[in-house]
Amino acid sequence: MLTERRQFEGLGKVDQFHLTGVFPRPEPLVEVSRRFDRGLANESELQNSLNHAAQELIQLQLENQFDLLVDGQLNWQDLFRPFTELFSGIEPGSLTRWFDNNTFFRAPVVKDKVRRSNVSIDRYFLHTLIPNRNRKSILPGPFTFAKLSQISNYTSFADLVDDLAHALAEIASELSRKGYTFIQFNEPSLYAANQEELEAAKHGFETLAKTSTRTMIQTYFGSIHSIIAELLDFPVNCIGIDLYANDITDLSQQAFDRELSCGCVDGRNSLLESPEHIIDLVTKVRDAVEPRQLYIGPNCDLEFLPYPVAEKKVRLLGEVRRKLNVQ
Repeated sequence: MLTERRQFEGLGKVDQFHLTGVFPRPEPLVEVSRRFDRGLANESELQNSLNHAAQELIQLQLENQFDLLVDGQLNWQDLFRPFTELFSGIEPGSLTRWFDNNTFFRAPVVKDKVRRSNVSIDRYFLHTLIPNRNRKSILPGPFTFAKLSQISNYTSFADLVDDLAHALAEIASELSRKGYTFIQFNEPSLYAANQEELEAAKHGFETLAKTSTRTMIQTYFGSIHSIIAELLDFPVNCIGIDLYANDITDLSQQAFDRELSCGCVDGRNSLLESPEHIIDLVTKVRDAVEPRQLYIGPNCDLEFLPYPVAEKKVRLLGEVRRKLNVQ
């Protein structure tokens, strides 16, 4: 058996560590939010609590030497809710289960042509709290946004994906001007797309590719076995894959000429993985796929976990990085 040191040396350099979704809110922020909803705390108190929680999360990422830094989206009620204000033509709809999780979102209701509104992004993107080094933002992908919306105004699904992509591209350009260098688009619905839907999604990402930031598609909750070949034709820098829903063998059968984000920490399981387990997964992926660059992080949002468990999973990734001696 190889010694631990030889195993780590044999892995080579792992390039980037990052978070891939919404982080759970800490209890003090939850408590202030409840008091605010009951009229017992004012907006300033809520904002101060939010800023403090975001600063603690950013510090946690820095302590564990993460390369791409996020604010945790701690003031997002769900992946789509901010865009009922940032976009015109969309309203929040009924509570809907978020895939097979015990969480819910308000399904967007599309009532008019989707356009970027005049509401500032500063309310939902806490860029001033993140050091001006590798700021990353997470947005809904245009396909999942359209797929999970209630549509009353569009006769063409592809047209809605296209309009959402153009509106999201405007947000991405604004984020770029505020120092964001990497935009992740979450596409959990993409794994079940048919051929026509994949074409619409690809066209949407051709629009998003025109922005000046690096882009990534994050897939999760399902196997991308049936769409991986088409996905590799999307004009993005990086593809994120949920390793708890996919077989590494499927990836090895493709000419993977993209950067790859390994979803190797399970965001839906409170069980804490061992560093050796993560390193083993990363080793297998690197050997099988040989991507241009490797990113390491959770397979999805960590908001499904209690805050202390999510914090431990971040520190686990930091420990993995130290063991791999990533510079």
